[in-house]
Order: sequence, then structure tokens, then C-alpha cells
Amino acid sequence: MTASTPIAEASARPGVAPAAPGHRVRLEHVVMGAAIAALVILVVLPIAALLLGSLVGDRGLSLDHFGEVLTGRLYLTALKNSLVLGAWTGLFSLLVGIVLAFAVSRTDVPGKRLLEITASLSYLSPPFLTAIAFVYLFSPNAGLINVFMRDVAGLPWATFDIFSMTGLVLVTALHTFPYVYLLASSALQSVDASYEEAAQILGASKLRTAISITAPLVAPAILSGTLLAFVNAIALFGSQAIIGLPGRVVTLPTRIYALFDYPPEYGLASALSLVFVVITVAALYLQRAFLSRRSFVTLAGKGGRPQLMPLGPWRWALFAFGVGVFLVAIVAPYATLIAVSISKSWGLDFWKGLTLAHYKFILFDYNVTQRAILNSLMLATVAATLAVLLGAVIGWIDLRTLIPGRKLLDYASLIPLGLPGIVMAVALIQFWLRMPIALYGTLAILLLAYVGRYIPLSVRAANASLRQVDPSLEESAQILGASWATTMREITLPLIRPGLFAGWLLVFVPVIQELSASILLFSSGSITLAVAVFNLYETGYVEPVAALAMINMAIIGLAIFVANKLGGGGIAQRTTGYGAPA
Repeated sequence: MTASTPIAEASARPGVAPAAPGHRVRLEHVVMGAAIAALVILVVLPIAALLLGSLVGDRGLSLDHFGEVLTGRLYLTALKNSLVLGAWTGLFSLLVGIVLAFAVSRTDVPGKRLLEITASLSYLSPPFLTAIAFVYLFSPNAGLINVFMRDVAGLPWATFDIFSMTGLVLVTALHTFPYVYLLASSALQSVDASYEEAAQILGASKLRTAISITAPLVAPAILSGTLLAFVNAIALFGSQAIIGLPGRVVTLPTRIYALFDYPPEYGLASALSLVFVVITVAALYLQRAFLSRRSFVTLAGKGGRPQLMPLGPWRWALFAFGVGVFLVAIVAPYATLIAVSISKSWGLDFWKGLTLAHYKFILFDYNVTQRAILNSLMLATVAATLAVLLGAVIGWIDLRTLIPGRKLLDYASLIPLGLPGIVMAVALIQFWLRMPIALYGTLAILLLAYVGRYIPLSVRAANASLRQVDPSLEESAQILGASWATTMREITLPLIRPGLFAGWLLVFVPVIQELSASILLFSSGSITLAVAVFNLYETGYVEPVAALAMINMAIIGLAIFVANKLGGGGIAQRTTGYGAPA
């Protein structure tokens, strides 16, 4: 019996051909080394700098910053508001997502395609744009619906103040309920129907079957979707600044943002940012602890498609609920933004003066928005491309090599999933301010932030695609003499192309609408589209804001269309199928 060696073990895996001692370094080793170094620079070192920055005070290393953020009234209030926002948003996301998922997957409700489109568009719509649209409708003094109810209908009691925790929960839940819907509907379609059929044969009603059999089997997906809704709800800076601050609802993201007013409090911002990480880790731990106590496995794995539940007249009530969600989540914000963007002055009689002057101003007359659009397009394209390339290499290292520590590399790539954009920005600031290279306020630091924050999405997309490719195809190419580069170019990349395009889109879309990290990292020369929208809104340019918002959505729609064509079709469905980014 011969002892195995690292070289012999590595040679047994496709795509790995370690150079013998004395031979030159091979291309694949250079690529793998560059990917590992990039991940360390993008994720590991900034997080380490964030931790160090939270511990460095006037007296050297200390816990003074943590003591202040855990005892100060301002910070405790922000923490409380964030937890309340996350809890209520998670609850409403759970209720709406489960109802829509059950309707589409298990009932004969009409208009299922409309319900699917509702969830997809809600997922893709920038939440801060939805917040702006609802401000135009429900601000206390000038909101169109409030003005109509108060001054025309004579029903002041029927007005709604959007600048409140209730308004913030409403706007946030419209963006987060698709997380529950996407995961729950996928799980419901995968459940082995034989379990439900057996329960009904034994006399269980459909309601009891749903509660006793179906619900436990899809509980992991529902819990994961609710967790995603919670984590995303507490992390969204834009909607919390637009709706929360005027209503004196201060949250963790807006409090961190305030710490960067002159003079900036980097240590306190770092400590408060780490509170985000603790909350996320605690939520993940509770989820794991809950799921570890029970089994959710279906053993048969070959049951037929579940029978649809006939609802009778109730199917129209369920359809009306879905239409209501569509009207509130999609029609109301989009119609409002379109109406504002083409009106000379927003008000009850906006339709009397329609114009395209605001689009002309945004696209041709105002150089700030021109620069912002170009910056965002360039950053999103480059960031998505780099993230996909890094994701493909990291996924390949994980699945096609025996390199020691490859699992740690995969875990490191997932760290940003639990980091809100504003936390990632603080980490980058802490790291790069200590470096001799001046990157703060440049396009380069924004690019680093985007690639680092969204690398988990590209890694998951590449990993899922590589798992569907039989390694024997790559082995055959190498046996026939193909180099690693040729094998990747001619075999691996073409086979995983649809997944890579889905990963590219998963990064491109959120980068175009990214505000949380950008708001701390931009300068006048590196302003982005989302920051330009936010700044215009802050300065009171109502109609141009709406025009720029519609341009933002047009870019996202065009990106989805192009990626769908180049990726061979089905990219939009595959993208939402990966689940929601955190």
C-alpha cells in the first residue's frame, strides 16, 4: 500500500495539475492566488480593520466605544427602533409572502402570472424609490392622497402620515415580502405530494393536512425568507432616511450615517456597525437552533405534483388580495413617479401641465446627474464582471480542487451576506484610511465596496452552476492534452454561462440602486445614480427626482433584458430563484 501525497490527491480532481518541484508556476495557480488575494483585500482585511477601529480609543485599545453605544440613549433608541422595524417587517413579509406563495403553488386562484410578476418587480424595485413615491402620496401636508382626503373629500381622519414607524414598516415590507414568497413557493412546489395524499386518505381535512404535513416541511424555507426580510429591513438606509428621519424614527443605519458628520466618529461608527453583525449572527443562530430540533426531510423524493386546492368563490377573494398587493407595491409607486416626472408642478391638478422638461434637465442640462449615470453604469458593469470572475474561480477552487482551506475561502466569501452596505462602507473607510493609498471618495473605493459586498451572490451562482457540470467532461479534455485555460474556455465556462449571467445580473441590479454604502464613500467626482436621487430629494427637486428615478428603473429593466438574451433565456426567473441578497 502506497501513501497518498498532496500532489497525487490533487491530481485526482479535475482541473488541478500541481507543478512538480522545479517547474514553472502554472496559469491556474496564478489565477487561484489572485482570487484568494482579492478576497482577502475585499472582505477579510476591511472586517479586521472594522474590529480594530472599534477597539482603538483615546487611551489605546479599550472597550469605551462599545460601552458608549450600548449605554447611550441615542444608540439604544436607534437599536430599539431597528429591532421593532425588523420584527414588524418580518411579520408582514411572512403573512403576505405565505399567502401569495400558497395561492400560486397550491390553489386554483386565477391570475397567477400577475402574482408572480408582483413578487419579482417588488424584489427588483429600489426601496428608496418606493419610499420617495409614498412620500409624494402620503406626506402630511403635501401628499396627493392626503390633500385630496383633507381638502376635497372633507375626511381629515382618513389621512395617513407616512413619516412614522407604520409608514416605514409599510414601505419596507413592500420590498421584503418577495423573500418569503420566493423561498416558500419553491419549497411548496418541491414537497412530495404522497405525504399529503396519505394524510387525506386517512381522513385528514385539507386544512389539517396543510397545518400538520405541509407547513412543517416548508418551515425551513419560510423561516429563511423571514430571516432575510428581517435582516434586509434593518439594513436599508435609503427608506429609513427618507421616511424615518422626518418622523424622528432614528435607526442604526441613520445613526451610523450621522456619526460621519464633522468631526467624524470613526470608532463609534465601527462599534455600532459591529452591533449589526451581532444581530445578524444571533438571528442565524436562532434559525439554526430551531431547525436542528426537527427533521424536515422528505424521503420519497418521487411523489407526483401536488393537486391544486379548489377554493370555489374564495379564489376571487384571494385574487383580490393579490391584486391589492400589486396595486400598492407596484402600481402606486410607479404610477406616482411617472406622473410626478412629467408634471410641471406636483399637486391635485398635476395633469393640467404635462412636460418632458425634467427628463431633458436630467439627461442633458444637469452635469451632476449625467456624471452620476455614467459612473453608475461603469461601476455596475465592472463590479458585476469582476464579481462573476472571482465567484467562478472561488467556486472552482471549492468544487474542483483539494487545496487545504478551500472551505474557509468559501465561508469568507459569504461574510458580506450579513453586512449591511453602510457597515461595509465603514469597514472600507477604516481600512483604507490606514493605507498610504488615497482611495476615499474615488470610484475605486466604490468599486471595492460593490465587489466585496456582492461577491457572495456571484459565488453562490457559480457554485450552483458548477455542481451541475460533470467533472468527467473537464477530465476528458485534460486527458486529450487540453490546458487548464483551454478547458475553462471551451468546456467549463460555456456550460455554466447561464448561471454566470444570472450571477452577473444579481450583482449589476443592486449596484445600480445601491445607496447604503455609496452615501458614505462618494465624492462630487464619484457620485452615483442612487446618491444623486437622494441628494436631489434632500434639496427639494421633486419633479427631477422622479425623472431620475424612472431612468434608474429603465436601466435596471434594460440590464435584465440584455442579460436574458445573452444568457440564453430564463435569466430573470433564475435570478429571483437564487433568493434575495442580504
